[in-house]
Order: sequence, then structure tokens, then C-alpha cells
Amino acid sequence: MAFVEVATTAGLYVWKLFKIWLSTLFVAPFKNLDMLWVLIPIWLTWAFAEFFQEKRGTSLGNAITNAVTPFWVSLDWTRTSIRFFQAAEISLGSLVGRIALSVIVLAYGLSIIVLGIKGNNIVRYIGRIREVTYIVALLTPVFYKVIPVSFDMLLSAIIFFPLFYFTIELIDYITPNPTVLKIDTGEEGGGKKDESRLGELGGSFGNLDSLSGSEGGPDVVGQSSQLPSTSTFGRMPPGKGPGGDLGKF
Repeated sequence: MAFVEVATTAGLYVWKLFKIWLSTLFVAPFKNLDMLWVLIPIWLTWAFAEFFQEKRGTSLGNAITNAVTPFWVSLDWTRTSIRFFQAAEISLGSLVGRIALSVIVLAYGLSIIVLGIKGNNIVRYIGRIREVTYIVALLTPVFYKVIPVSFDMLLSAIIFFPLFYFTIELIDYITPNPTVLKIDTGEEGGGKKDESRLGELGGSFGNLDSLSGSEGGPDVVGQSSQLPSTSTFGRMPPGKGPGGDLGKF
């Protein structure tokens, strides 16, 4: 009986965390429309990048580009927090905490940029667009005072991150690859075909080199040997000189 009560209590608590998580991601943005100016571009960028670029993982270049999002959004969070403080809507302690969290996210974005430029493969995992979007989408309602910072909120973000990640992974798996992705990966009229054509073109240039080299040399010399020489131009053809037909005139 005690086990049933513990299991029921745990289940209700997990359900509570799940509702907090859903509310933070999908309901809170509509409680303060100002944050939509930040979140709509982020969600749209995630949707297009996830489906057309990172369906099979991210590259170093994509990761560096993705890092611009937390870098810029952290500056917006700082601006918003200072505005709330000047309007006496938050305390000094809250302002310090908000700025500290903004700096952490800013450092996260800068780390991806620096590591990506250095060629560190870890950014393929920490700089993927879905991770960047998840962090920004969860914390933006906090900075706009729609969702209060609490232990339950942070715990729900950690517990349900795998659900968010693998749900997108499942969608990527069952949906067909777009044509642009096939072209970029060389599966459909893309890079591999172009590379083969470049190889053929290189072979053609090699043949041209052979024509102008050892094989073409003798032919050119042979042709030049058939041209009239200067001595030929210095003599009149037989029968055309003073003693020939012209001489009769």
C-alpha cells in the first residue's frame, strides 16, 4: 500500500513537471506577445535548419552559425532585464541573477563559435540547432516575467529534454529527405556527379597537354617542314622565268 502511494505521488509530481514544461514552451509565449519578436524567428530558423540542413547532423559551419542565436538573445535578455529594473518591476537581486544567467548563455554561444573555428568536433553535439533552440525557448519566458524561475521549472527542463530531442529525431527519421538535402549530400545530381564531371574535364585538359607535348611535337614539325622555304620564294617556278613561256612575251 505504501508503494502504491509513493508511486502515485511520484506520478503526479512528474505530471506536474510535464505541464510546467509544456506551458513554458508552448503556452507562455502567448501570454506576453513582446517575446514573440524573439521566439518566432528562433522557431522558424529551427524548423528550416532542422529539416533542410541538420536532418543528418550538423557541420562545424552550421554549429558556428547556430551559436549566433544564444549570443544575440542573451543581449536581448539583458536589455529586457534592465528595462524591468528601471521600471521597478524587478529587484536588484533579480536583475543580478538575470544578467548572470544571460552571461552564461552568452558564454555558451561564444564557446561554440571559438571551438568551431578551431575545428573541435564537440560543437557538432552542443551546437546543433535543436539544443540552441531548446535553451533559448525555455529561458525567454523567464526573462519576460511570464514563467517564474523555480526548481520545478529547471527540473522539468532537464527531465524532458530527451523527450524533446528524440521526438524530433523520430520525425526526422520517418519523414522523407528533401531534395535539397539529397543534392547537398550528392545523392541526387549533386556533388559526387559534379566531381566526376570535373574529373572528366581534367582528363580532357590532360589530353590537350599531350597534344602539345611529345606526341604533338613531331606533327607540328612535320607540318612546318612542308611550308615553302625562303629559298623557294627566291626562285621562280620552272618554265616561268626569262627562258620559259614568259620569256616569249
